[in-house]
Amino acid sequence: MAKGLEDILGDAKKKGSELWSSLKNTSKDKLKEGIEKLNKALPDIEEAGFELTRLDVDIALLPRLFTRFHQVRVISPEEREAILAKTKDDKFLNFMLIGLFKAIDIRNEVEIDNMGLKEIELEIGLTPSVKLIFRRDKQINLIGE
Repeated sequence: MAKGLEDILGDAKKKGSELWSSLKNTSKDKLKEGIEKLNKALPDIEEAGFELTRLDVDIALLPRLFTRFHQVRVISPEEREAILAKTKDDKFLNFMLIGLFKAIDIRNEVEIDNMGLKEIELEIGLTPSVKLIFRRDKQINLIGE
């Protein structure tokens, strides 16, 4: 016997609800896993001369972590190579370190009038990225203040 339209719509709604529930659980698990990896990576990141200053969590279908770092210590090229070699099997940590080091290298190659590199933001998600955040040391007052 053929199903009626109501039965078909009911089945589709049930399947959609199950799929959404599964996606929500997967997103939550991915975020939890990412934060656990970040916590595990922090000692090596600090050894590389960086301090975590901010963590933003994007809860969405495709979850993302936005981490902000500040360089607190300059390390030698030999120390860089040693820490990258030590962490080469941990893709998550290695991506973060390479991103931080590349940001510092770019900072050393460019100059923006009266602005310094204040933070480096790493976006950890489906398409990872590195953002350099430059700011003026001295705040500019708005006209009329």
